Amino acid sequence: MTVAARDLVTVARFDARLFWRDRTALSTSVALFLLLGVGLPVMADRLQPGHPEAVVAQHLGILSMLLVLATFGQVVNTLTTRRDQLLLKRLRATGMADRDILGGGVLNLVLQNTLLAAVVSVALYALTSLPVPRDPLLLLVAVVAGAAVLCLLGTAFTPLVPRPEVGAVMTMPFFLLAGVGAGGFGPLTEMLPGWVSTLLGLLPTDAVADIARIAYAADGTFGGDLAAAAGPALKLAVWAAIGLFAVSRWFRWDPRKQ
Repeated sequence: MTVAARDLVTVARFDARLFWRDRTALSTSVALFLLLGVGLPVMADRLQPGHPEAVVAQHLGILSMLLVLATFGQVVNTLTTRRDQLLLKRLRATGMADRDILGGGVLNLVLQNTLLAAVVSVALYALTSLPVPRDPLLLLVAVVAGAAVLCLLGTAFTPLVPRPEVGAVMTMPFFLLAGVGAGGFGPLTEMLPGWVSTLLGLLPTDAVADIARIAYAADGTFGGDLAAAAGPALKLAVWAAIGLFAVSRWFRWDPRKQ
């Protein structure tokens, strides 16, 4: 294992230990993820029995918006807290590369949220009429890529957060917009003006939901799935590039404005 890879894994393990000791993080990221991720699709299944497509739509919409809560929101809270406590500055003084310090946290949250998404999906397969995805690998790619991009965007957003106490409030609009755009609150986009739906369709969570819908489509081929997923994947790539540029340009390692 190279030095860079070892540092990345070290930071990821450090983040994981702190995360599982943080009761606030467990209640907001893990408990809500499991409660809403399972509860709302189960409710949809009970209200519309015999309509698995409704359960699929609810599941994917809720999954997309919960990724915002558990990745974007969690990254903002974690990094702003560590920034104000000067922990990021101390980590930087150890000689580790910036990409490993930030990348370790991203790696930890991507792995955790992929696991949570798997737990929610398995529970829904057992409790509802949710079908098993035709292309489970594509669904995995959607969750992993979506979580990584949202973590990156959350990192880029932290310079705008003045202190950790307001982080949750400042990230809530993104959670609500993701829910509307991806269908977590139902087909609200059908009742909105066309230009609003178009703007919501540009969100990275909409791309995650689109790729996941392809994985759940009743029929298709490997080549057809790749062609259909190309557009949403490009959207995620653009958001990733925006996030990387913003982090490299404006990220703050300590409370002082730089």
